Order: sequence, then structure tokens, then C-alpha cells
Amino acid sequence: MSQTQFLIGRSGLDLQDDFYPDDLPSEWRFDYYSTLFRALSLPIDTDEDLEEIFEEIKTSEEEFELVISIEKAQLTDPKQLSALLPSVASYQRFFTLFCQLDKPPTQVVMDLLHGYQLCFQSPKPLKLDLKQVKVMGEYLSFNQHPVLYNSATWDEKQMRTYLQEISSINTKAILICEFAESETLNKIRLVSELLGF
Repeated sequence: MSQTQFLIGRSGLDLQDDFYPDDLPSEWRFDYYSTLFRALSLPIDTDEDLEEIFEEIKTSEEEFELVISIEKAQLTDPKQLSALLPSVASYQRFFTLFCQLDKPPTQVVMDLLHGYQLCFQSPKPLKLDLKQVKVMGEYLSFNQHPVLYNSATWDEKQMRTYLQEISSINTKAILICEFAESETLNKIRLVSELLGF
């Protein structure tokens, strides 16, 4: 029996489908979002109040996974990376740092990332001292939980096929559907529950 468990979310809090009540203050969006969904991806240089989000995750009794995404150019340039990491360094146990790459980071970069929860997604294997799985033609290299980042738009049949194909991952996985609105996220969650994940 598969041990796969999906924590499902999207990239950013800017849902466009009347998800938030009209009178909800913008600083309460994360609170509202996290009552329904269990994962969220934000860029490392987001305009969101990361400190407030980290504090809410820290004090919450609910399981929630925050993914901090970083662009390949930011990750592979030690100078840029060194400038970005201090903004999140004190909260590193509360998020997974994620990047889509086509070659492994240098040892200098990996040294800067020491102590962080990491996941890299690549079209080919990365020779790193990390766990690695192949899912839907992509390689995930990670040290805590794999992050499956998808920008496709699916119908229900495609959702089911995708979830069944990646169920072989056999661990807790964070599924980020980049452009999904709340209706789609709810459908993906329902399909995963019906499939027993």
C-alpha cells in the first residue's frame, strides 16, 4: 500500500476566483488560505509578510508546508544567494527551499544552503548528496520532503492520472499547482482523498 500523502497548494496568495471574502484585509489572506489548503509556494523575494507567515506556521497546530521558491539565477549566483538568505535564515526549519534547475549547484552554493530543507526539480539527475526520485519525467532531489511543482491546467481525468502516476513516490509530498484557483485545488484534494492519498 502506498504511503504517499499529498499536501496541496498553489503559488502565491493572489487567487482570482472570489476565494476571499470581499471585506477580508489583505494581511489576513494567509490565515484564511491556510484553513483550507495545506501548502503554499512564495518567491524568496515576495512582497508578502514572511515573518508574520512564519510566526503563524510556528504557532499553528495544523500541518502546513511553506515552499520558498528561488529562481535559478538567484540560486546559482553565490553573491545573490548570500544577499537573499538572511531574510529567511532564522525560519529555515519552517519551509522548504525549492528551485527548478538543469544542472547541480556548485559546492559553494550547497555550502551556503547547509541546514536548509531543500528540493530541486530537474529534467535530468543531479549528482548531489540528496534523496532522489523520478516523477513524471522530472527528477526531484530533496533532503526532507519532495516538492512537485506543476504549471499545467488539468481536467479531473488528468488530475486522477497525474496523482496515480506520482503515488509511487511513497512519502509525504508537497504538490504545488502554480496557477490553480481554489475550485481546482479543492478538486485535486478531493481526487487525492478518493484515491486514498
